[in-house]
Amino acid sequence: MRTTPVAVTAALLLALGLTACSTDQLQQEDGATPAAAGSAAATAEETSAAAKAPVEEPEPAKAEKGTRENPYAIGETVANDTWSIVLGQPHEAWGEIQVENQFNTPPADGMEYWIVPVTATYTGSETGSAAWELTVNFVGDDNKTYDDHMCGVVPNDLMNVGELYPGGVAEGNACVVVPAGAPGLFSLSAGLLGEPVFFSKG
Repeated sequence: MRTTPVAVTAALLLALGLTACSTDQLQQEDGATPAAAGSAAATAEETSAAAKAPVEEPEPAKAEKGTRENPYAIGETVANDTWSIVLGQPHEAWGEIQVENQFNTPPADGMEYWIVPVTATYTGSETGSAAWELTVNFVGDDNKTYDDHMCGVVPNDLMNVGELYPGGVAEGNACVVVPAGAPGLFSLSAGLLGEPVFFSKG
């Protein structure tokens, strides 16, 4: 069968037309076909709305109990291998200290005497001294530690409690000199190298 020039020309045009259609289709798969353009636009709007929607942040892990970020409440019991301790309500106490001894010197300007009641049970196997092993300080919101205990003669001073044997209980007052009206926390450490734990001022 002979192929005429017209037939050859027609076949070439048909092949070129198929190639052109194939190329357009690939580009549309990367984007949107005319029939799906509205659907793609809707998808774009949904994506944009999702991007604008507030993202719920996971709640941060709560700080360990007894840290400055998560202090103990006054009245909670804390303990280690040798002590079980409860702090009573701290309070400004110049009036009490003044009555205790008329020769007590008032606090310096801008400072106050604060008493912190302490009840400490010795749970070790030998002997312990609440007077020398337990330390109460004040840590202000200014990030300073106030460790001056020179309040004078303090009523029921913890320093006057003698050495304890296992099961012995010391009850007495610790006194700290703190800035007047300062916000902050009280800290308590047990032992010469004990790390402090923190309590709300109350």
